[in-house]
Amino acid sequence: MGAVKKLKKPYVHSRHLVDLEVVETASTIHNPDGTSYSVEPGDVLSVNEFGEKNLVPENHLPYYFEVEKLEETSFYDRMARGYVEMRQINSGISNESEYVESEADFSTAKFVTGKNHL
Repeated sequence: MGAVKKLKKPYVHSRHLVDLEVVETASTIHNPDGTSYSVEPGDVLSVNEFGEKNLVPENHLPYYFEVEKLEETSFYDRMARGYVEMRQINSGISNESEYVESEADFSTAKFVTGKNHL
């Protein structure tokens, strides 16, 4: 792909992750949907996840923000992390319920024995 130079990081625009490419030589761009158009050196193209290329007007470039790509993690890694987070939440709930239960037992014992001095 000598006709364009891909910029290093991905960009986001209107909730869409795209790559920006700067055209280096005059050429014709062909999209997967069959459309095509001519570009000149210095034109900027946005390429979405489907391989569709769109010409980006110069006054629209400030609306594209550079973002960092997240590292690829497997489904199983994400599930394991989710289970660890749920374990922490459940442990906290369990500790709180044990405390509430012991307080309820203590209060009940005070009422039953008549030693409730409120």
